[in-house]
Amino acid sequence: MSDQIVIILDNPPLDADAWADDVFAQAGYHPVSNEEISKAMARDKDTLDALLRNAGHVLGPVDELAGYYRLTLQRLHGDKPRLGLYGTAWLSYADHVDACVVDWSEVEKRATAPRVSEADGHMFRTEAKRFIHERTRQYLAPGRLLELEAGAPLGERVADTLAFLRGLGLA
Repeated sequence: MSDQIVIILDNPPLDADAWADDVFAQAGYHPVSNEEISKAMARDKDTLDALLRNAGHVLGPVDELAGYYRLTLQRLHGDKPRLGLYGTAWLSYADHVDACVVDWSEVEKRATAPRVSEADGHMFRTEAKRFIHERTRQYLAPGRLLELEAGAPLGERVADTLAFLRGLGLA
C-alpha cells in the first residue's frame, strides 16, 4: 500500500462528517467506510478473537489490532490509488499517512454545551487535543497536520482542507 496516497480527516468524536465526505469527493479520494472495515474484520475468526480480547480498550487504537486493520484495509481497498480515511485512529493502523486534517468543531461544541461546567469543558477540550496531538506526533511527518478552526462554516472547512492538500501536492 506504500504507493497509495492516504489522507485522514477527523472531527472527533464524531464517526463521520459531511465536511470529510465533500473533501474526499472533491479531491478524488476513495472514502473508506469504517463500518465496512469493522464488518469485514468481524467475519474473520482470528480477527474477531483479537477484537474481542481488546474490547475493553475504548480510548483509542490498540497496537495488537494494527496488523488486522492493515490487512483488512489492504484486502478491501489495496487496489485504490487514493484513500480517504475517517478518524485519527487510522494514524496507528495504516501503513503510512500522507496528511491529516482535524476539525475541532465538535470538541468545542461539546465543551461549551449547556450544563457543561467551564472546568469540565476545559478538561474535555484539553484532553481531546492532547490525545490527538500525541498520536499525530508519533505517526505523522511534520507539516502534514492541519487543524481547522472550530465552528467554521462547512464551505470554509472544505476550502481550507483542499488548499492544504494542494499545498502538499495531494489534491
